[in-house]
Amino acid sequence: MTVEKPEVGLTYKLVTTAVTAGINAVLALFAIILVPIPGLPSASGFWIPAGFYFVLTMWFGVWAALGALIATFIAMGYFSGFTLHVLLDGAMGDMIAPMVCALIFKKVFKASPLLEKQKDWVAWIVSVPIASLICGIWVHSVNLAFGVITPPFWWVGVVAYLIGDSLAVFIIGTPLLKKLTSYVQTSPVYTEGLY
Repeated sequence: MTVEKPEVGLTYKLVTTAVTAGINAVLALFAIILVPIPGLPSASGFWIPAGFYFVLTMWFGVWAALGALIATFIAMGYFSGFTLHVLLDGAMGDMIAPMVCALIFKKVFKASPLLEKQKDWVAWIVSVPIASLICGIWVHSVNLAFGVITPPFWWVGVVAYLIGDSLAVFIIGTPLLKKLTSYVQTSPVYTEGLY
């Protein structure tokens, strides 16, 4: 017998967004300060918050991804001199990346975040770098189009995004997903889909 979860109200969803944003804004500041990449605006070679917001998006869908957007916007905004489009570009990339990952993982592979089966592990190992690569191309193409970076830094940016996000997600996010998903699934805010 399957028990349906009650409909979660907007308040719970907004709290999910706010908590995700708060946690990840602090982590983003540390990532930018601890592992900066010269020549790229607010870039990091190890994007610590990705390890959290990829997993939070797996659990709570678009509401957690929206928190990632807000977190990056706040963290990048802390550093002076960035125009609004640079802030929005980086923030949008950090919202899109975990959504792409969750879409590939849950919809294409139909995998479980419990990571119990080989199929789940393959889905995770494939979806994380694909999402990171897609969003690295997005972010740095926009930066290049607006003249924020020069063409040689486009490649550096895309590779740094791919490596920096993927490493953080695999090193930080994988244990979180494996160890905590069974507990988080009991939350009324947990979602099997993206909403």
